[in-house]
Amino acid sequence: MLRTYIRHADEGEFQLATPGTFVRDLGVGNLTAGELTAQVVRIEPEGAYIEEMHRHDEGFSLAYVLKGWLDVEFEEIGVRHLGPGTVIPAYNGPRHHELACGDGFELLLLVTRKSMCDDDRQRIIVQQERDAPYKAGLKDDFLCRDFGLMPLTGGRMVAQAIKALPGKRQHRQWHAASSDFRFLYVADGWAEFEYGDVGTVRLEKNSMVYQPPMIRHAEVACSEDVAMVEVTMPPEFEPAPASARAPSASPVG
Repeated sequence: MLRTYIRHADEGEFQLATPGTFVRDLGVGNLTAGELTAQVVRIEPEGAYIEEMHRHDEGFSLAYVLKGWLDVEFEEIGVRHLGPGTVIPAYNGPRHHELACGDGFELLLLVTRKSMCDDDRQRIIVQQERDAPYKAGLKDDFLCRDFGLMPLTGGRMVAQAIKALPGKRQHRQWHAASSDFRFLYVADGWAEFEYGDVGTVRLEKNSMVYQPPMIRHAEVACSEDVAMVEVTMPPEFEPAPASARAPSASPVG
């Protein structure tokens, strides 16, 4: 049985992929036999310009810009400026080429081998942070920004960015997801979780967790500036038994 997998910020170095492009693999591909991979990609200005249109042979990818900016021309929708918080779902490897970027550009990239749509059409969607405001979610101490993947993937995947409401405390009961997986990446700040199989874990900025189905877990504490990206597939949740022990809550730090 798979256990909750944690990759802390100080684990794994960036490796040169192509001139000017560096990749920090998060190790998820080893757990999923390559069905899902997760990486942080860093592009330096000297590696940002690619003259010819090209495509990646992949079923579906979800990119989230962590910092910096990148200008990309997509064959389908033209030139787009990708800044912090921009979300880019891509289906079946659409054709594109990079034009330019600023220093320190980084994005979180998740790729699935299988397509997330019912046809083989290549398409790209760009969601800027300003176009999808944060709203109160099911958890009353967090704000959530939905990436709109439920309708785009036919209910196969849901993804969102999460921020803490200042001054709130985490009073969470144990709960468990029946999803095939839950992926969480800490883009800023820190968060503490308690997992039924590995105990309490503190995730600092640039740390991540990959959670198999039906692992009981609970939010324990977080910083006021925490920002997280959460992806689940498929998005079906099942509560843990009411008799499950609740962890002791700590104040937001």
